[in-house]
Amino acid sequence: MNARLIFAVKAVLMITIVIFSYKIYRIIMEPIEFAGLKDRRYEDTKVRLEQIRDAELAYKEEYGVFQGDLDQLIDFVANGRVSIVLRKDSSFQYYDRVYQQEMSKDTVVLRKIGEAPVVQKLQQKPELFGADFKAEDLRFVPYSNKVPFALATGEVDRNDVKVPVFEAKAENKDIFQDVMETYHSLIMHLPTKYLAIGSLQEPTLSGNWK
Repeated sequence: MNARLIFAVKAVLMITIVIFSYKIYRIIMEPIEFAGLKDRRYEDTKVRLEQIRDAELAYKEEYGVFQGDLDQLIDFVANGRVSIVLRKDSSFQYYDRVYQQEMSKDTVVLRKIGEAPVVQKLQQKPELFGADFKAEDLRFVPYSNKVPFALATGEVDRNDVKVPVFEAKAENKDIFQDVMETYHSLIMHLPTKYLAIGSLQEPTLSGNWK
C-alpha cells in the first residue's frame, strides 16, 4: 500500500470519525437545547393565554357571556369600556314570619359610578399587562407565522344550571413552527399537543399546564 493510498484511507477515517462524533454530540445536545427553548416558548404562550382569559372575564363581567370571536374580543379590549361599580356591604332588619321576630339580613349594594377603558382595567395586573401592552398582542400565537389563537365558547350543564365556558388554545405545531424540522421528534413526543386555558367541557379558568 503506497503512501498516497494510506493518506486517503486515513482522511476517509478521520472524516467518518468527525461525522459520527458530531451525530453523537447532536444526540446528546438536542434534548438539552430543546428543553430550554420549550420552556421559553411555553412561558410566553402561557402569558398570552392568561391575557386572553382576563380579557374574557372583563367581557363577561360587562355582558354576562364570554366572547367566542377573537376579532370581537380584541376590539372590546382596544375600544371598549367597562363599568366602575361601587360595592357596599349592608344589612337590614326584617320580620321573620317563621320565628315571629325581627331578624337581620346581610346584603351587598352595587352602584355604577362611571366607566373606564378596558385596557385600564386589565393593567391593574401589571404582571400580565405591561405599559406597552396592545390589544392586538392577543391575536397571534407567539413564535408562529401569524397563526391566531383558537377561541371558542359554549355552555356546560352543572346541576341543571347552564354555565358559560370558553377555551383558548395554541397547538405545538404553531408554537414550534419555525423549528419543527430541527426538533420534530422531540416536539411530537411532548406530553400534550397544545396549551389551552379554560375548557369547553368543564367550568374552569385554569390552563391545562396546571
